[in-house]
Amino acid sequence: MKQFLILPALLLILSSGEIKELGPRMPATPEEAKSMQSQAAEEKGIPVEKTVEIADGVTMDFVLIPAGEFHMGSPDDEAERESIEGPVHQVKISKPFYMGKYEVTQKQYEAVMGPNPKTAFRGDEFPVENVEWNQAVLFCKTVSNKNGLKVRLPSEAEWEYACRAGTETAFNTGETINPDQANYDSNKVYQWGRKALPLDRTCKVGSYQPNAFGLYDMHGNVSEWCRDIFEKDYYKHSPVNDPVYDDEKGSRVVRGGSWKDSPDKLRSAERSKRMQGADRKFLGFRVVLEKE
Repeated sequence: MKQFLILPALLLILSSGEIKELGPRMPATPEEAKSMQSQAAEEKGIPVEKTVEIADGVTMDFVLIPAGEFHMGSPDDEAERESIEGPVHQVKISKPFYMGKYEVTQKQYEAVMGPNPKTAFRGDEFPVENVEWNQAVLFCKTVSNKNGLKVRLPSEAEWEYACRAGTETAFNTGETINPDQANYDSNKVYQWGRKALPLDRTCKVGSYQPNAFGLYDMHGNVSEWCRDIFEKDYYKHSPVNDPVYDDEKGSRVVRGGSWKDSPDKLRSAERSKRMQGADRKFLGFRVVLEKE
């Protein structure tokens, strides 16, 4: 007789005693998210971290994001939340993928696209900023075509899943965030967070501790373009499996907050929008490398 058992993963216990996993799991803690990452790499025979060449002598680091499920959006009682962040709903990321360990740097961007004269804060290892959505997409296409890779912007759902890394709190750092954890306008606080003198500019990527998946600067530094069209009520009708609202025209989703934003704008569920042609010194991006 077959029986079903719900654990952190959905499992099928066969009459033979064999246990078979039926689908992606929902990591309940950062520790479980990290464990899922390691298990996915072992099962697929692929590395947790990989480095690929995107231009002559210029590389980019990626980390594996395992397939899984999570609660997308913010609950009604989360401080500073907006109605466009709800309702909280279940989302399934059906396939593992690689995500940029860091935001795309100026060195990486200019090796592919040439000089970006609009960059406000210079530094090879600083994130590229003042980048339009269309330029970010062209960067992905150019890298893909030149190197035989499948590089693209993350979907909004992929971004939040990767950012949360097993957390359901306002930030992947917990219920608040502090100036030693991200680059933002630290003149302001979220809940019981601390104040500090803000940098008032971008900083070198990887200057703060990563989340459980090994991703840096998912909160702050530069806001990151996603591939989705922004729709304020999308969560009310979005699909469960791998949701993405992609179209030719419309404002695009921006995630993560930036160096100039107050900490509430850095929350994992916070959503904002910018026109595709927007270029500001707080707008950057990171990329996804599809596993296959």
